[in-house]
Amino acid sequence: MNTTPLPVLLRRSRVMVVCTASLAYVVYVLLTTLVDPPQPVLAAYLTPKNGAALVALLTAACTVKWPDRLTWVYLVTSLGYLLTAVFEIPRAVAWGDMPMHLTLWLTMNVLVSYLVFGSRAGTVLNLTSVALMMVTVILNGPVAPSNLADWLTASVVMGATGLIAFVTVSFIEQNLSTHLQDSERLQAARMDAVTEVLGRSATEEELTRAIQQAVRNRQPMSIIVTDIDYFKRVNDVHGHGAGDDVLRAFGKRLRRSVSGAGGQVGRWGGEEFLVILPGVARPDAMAVAERLRGEVAADPIAGLTITASFGVGSLRGAEDTAEDLFSRADSAMYNAKRSGRNAVR
Repeated sequence: MNTTPLPVLLRRSRVMVVCTASLAYVVYVLLTTLVDPPQPVLAAYLTPKNGAALVALLTAACTVKWPDRLTWVYLVTSLGYLLTAVFEIPRAVAWGDMPMHLTLWLTMNVLVSYLVFGSRAGTVLNLTSVALMMVTVILNGPVAPSNLADWLTASVVMGATGLIAFVTVSFIEQNLSTHLQDSERLQAARMDAVTEVLGRSATEEELTRAIQQAVRNRQPMSIIVTDIDYFKRVNDVHGHGAGDDVLRAFGKRLRRSVSGAGGQVGRWGGEEFLVILPGVARPDAMAVAERLRGEVAADPIAGLTITASFGVGSLRGAEDTAEDLFSRADSAMYNAKRSGRNAVR
């Protein structure tokens, strides 16, 4: 199942579209140059079309190198294409020709710009481009009626293409916004409200999933059950507000310590937490638990000196269930409690 977030997939699609459109224009320039080569002088190659090909090639390179800055890259590209049109149109009007190739590529740019900039900015950019194109045509007139009809046709086609792109991109944006809101609500429902780690239900789901994956891939897998020592005393002496602060800071310290290695932290209930360690065998899990114990005891948590007891359980085989694994780790944790607390078993 693909778990890649939709915003990431959309960003990848934008990169692919920009690179495809840019390289397609470069290929077009190369092929048309081979089919209909210019006069064998350097000046013949210094045309707006070839300048736009250089812009397209740089666009593809910059998009690959800086995909996170695609909006800025393509903004510069769009300005480059617009300048190309401004320089190309007077030549076309003077010759009495309609630059069909130019308008075809500008129409494609309408689609690309909507996907890159979104519905609002894309509309502003494309309306500005079409208006500037028509103003340039009129200022370089007079234009023959048949030729003006061609320019109007190109403008209408570009406008209609823009409208279609606007509707499509608006639909994507609305659904993406709804998806993000639903994801945020689902994530909030999975999190424990006090500690901001996984809640009990989500922790059970992740534990079951981790066991299934370990069995399927024939990999080790361990869990750590930990309980804050003398937590009732914290509530009694300092109040429940301080107790919540301790729980929150304790969960954050656990999460910060194990998340880099793919570990997950959940609140099992009360002051008891569960750490899921995919791919970690028992000896390494014991070392992780000892490190966590030392980190908890070394520095105050929410301004209070706190210790915790830790119990480790590891997957023994395909017949192991989540209940079996948790029961062993929980028993080990209570052994640590009975042996004096602030210990790992």
